[in-house]
Amino acid sequence: MKKISLLTTLSIAAMIAACGDNGSSADDVDNIDNVDNVSSGNEPATLSSGVNPTSSSAGISSTDTSSTGSSSSIVSSESSVLQEPKDSFTDSRDGKSYKLVKIGDQTWMAENLHFADSLIYVFDDAQKVCPENFHLPSMEEFQELIDFVGGFAVAAKALKSTSGWPNGELGDWNGTDEFGFNAIPIDSGDGGTDENFWTTTHDYHRYSTGMMLKINPYPTSKYRCSQSADSACFLNAEPDTKLSVRCLSNISSCGPVAYNNRTHFCQNSTVHPLCRGRKYDSGTYVCRDQQLYSIATDSIYKYSWVWLNPEKEYGIFQDPRDNQFYKTIVIDTLVWMAEHLNYASEGSVCFENDSMYCDLYGRMYTKAQARNGKKPTDYDENIQGICPDGWRLPTMDEFSAAIGDKRPQETIYAKIIGYDTNHEMYNHQNTTGLSFVYGGIHETRPNSYRPEWDGLNIEGGIIGSDFSLDVYYHYFDGSSWSIDSTQAINVRCVKKL
Repeated sequence: MKKISLLTTLSIAAMIAACGDNGSSADDVDNIDNVDNVSSGNEPATLSSGVNPTSSSAGISSTDTSSTGSSSSIVSSESSVLQEPKDSFTDSRDGKSYKLVKIGDQTWMAENLHFADSLIYVFDDAQKVCPENFHLPSMEEFQELIDFVGGFAVAAKALKSTSGWPNGELGDWNGTDEFGFNAIPIDSGDGGTDENFWTTTHDYHRYSTGMMLKINPYPTSKYRCSQSADSACFLNAEPDTKLSVRCLSNISSCGPVAYNNRTHFCQNSTVHPLCRGRKYDSGTYVCRDQQLYSIATDSIYKYSWVWLNPEKEYGIFQDPRDNQFYKTIVIDTLVWMAEHLNYASEGSVCFENDSMYCDLYGRMYTKAQARNGKKPTDYDENIQGICPDGWRLPTMDEFSAAIGDKRPQETIYAKIIGYDTNHEMYNHQNTTGLSFVYGGIHETRPNSYRPEWDGLNIEGGIIGSDFSLDVYYHYFDGSSWSIDSTQAINVRCVKKL
């Protein structure tokens, strides 16, 4: 377990308002075909205890989000039937009742979940244990709570119960509970008393672990945010760690309007549809048919363009096979795709089979899939592979030339790899504009060394005509190696000027 405050990678795409609008004309995308669909949420599954939390996501609406630009029309049909829950909620699965509290625009359970005789849950179970019309909060949603109560420095005091916490020679650790959240003390198991809540978010630097909100523990506890009894923070924990769960209502309010926060969001007192499952700046973009368009120019915008270097001049290419657009960049005598290929060929996958990851990182291919089964016979051979006609997989010499005689962090890696809660970036320069991102590894034959999904944001690579490169960077100290035939990573395509 280590302290590191980081928002979910998927929320990066919500920052598109700060990016330039280098879109392509809407006249060119009348027939655009979005291959992937928005993930509809967690399916009912069995907890490690053997109990099936039936319909844990049944409250998520499948409302069409293909807006024509008028947000009010989207929620008018829902607002007459949607009602934000108040006071209390009874779980139909076991008849237990829970107090509710509204804090800001969010409605929270005011007590820890107690389903299937469990008060604490491992990470995987926490993802699916909340009852119908409630969900486990993301790190971003917990951040909204923290911001509303005054920030991390005072959050613990504001959210903790007024009694039950240690009060002795090391000080009074009780809270004011001024918002009714009622965070109660739990034996941390490592020598202290604290309260930890699972989020849906994986740790950015170590994907196999999950992020939690920690209400600062008694000073004798091994892991804590600071020496202050008033502070809270985000930490990561091993997935088999058992922590508390607080469930958040799927129904929120936006002024007088109630809306489903799993399909819509509130900005400037107006409800808008999520676009491919994400928020966006509704003053700059509009969502039509699950695709963002600039309001000013009616040009298309892709979430993956958040990685690009805004100081570089990019071209654009439309793949005739599926009508997807890719930004391109010229490096020496080659035109590179400035983003990972997202062509849905047979056998290719999105990270964790979630199309939202493909939106940002592209699809993942094994060497055989990337090369269409062709094996290089010598190091000078160029293989088209999965690339569109006129494009091909790069060679190792070409990839090395793109990096040049400087470190790849300076030349090819996207500056925006991930933001922490202070909006601080990695110190990458992306001087070539190639905007390489770490798309993770898919192991088609999981083993004790490599799980099925691993390394998102810290590990990734590309498959070329004569090489397959897996690059691992952790705090900028990296190494690289060739991937195995059972592993899938990303693809970049090139062509001659």
